[in-house]
Amino acid sequence: MAESAGGEEQFVLRVLDEALADKLHRVLREELTIQGHIELTFADNNTDGVLTVEGMPYPVKLLNLPTVVEAYKTYDDINMVKINDIGQLLLVGPPAGSLPEGPESADGVTPPMRNARQRHFKPLPKVDPAEVAAVERDLLALLSGFAPAGMTITDTEEEYVVDEETGTGAWKQVKGKADK
Repeated sequence: MAESAGGEEQFVLRVLDEALADKLHRVLREELTIQGHIELTFADNNTDGVLTVEGMPYPVKLLNLPTVVEAYKTYDDINMVKINDIGQLLLVGPPAGSLPEGPESADGVTPPMRNARQRHFKPLPKVDPAEVAAVERDLLALLSGFAPAGMTITDTEEEYVVDEETGTGAWKQVKGKADK
């Protein structure tokens, strides 16, 4: 967790090296004391960094999650209290390994969120700007009460009439109203 101007921030810590993940898990559970110290430093861009554990450097990258994840806490194993929203992931790679490029993690926290953006968000359609301008002109003409070029507007007033004998109804033009 890091302290920010708005309060406390939380991150998901994803460690790709299984031995390091197990060691950090045991250290956080206070089952193991570590030789030396753990240090996390970031470069000037605040997204690339190095996690040093017992003198061994591991590359770190700060990535945005595809969605916001809510964090909850319980004191009595019954009631849950929301404590924060998590929107970023600290990805720790193997020593001398490479990490993915880009500002966003392709995967969320759970397996169903794997490649969520590619699966759920379709690419924008390719539309000709001239066609967009023509549709905009026609729409503005309609809103102003004029017909677009090559079209006429016919205003017909209708009412729903029920036949008393059969009980069926239909829309019929009101008599006396002429087309405009």
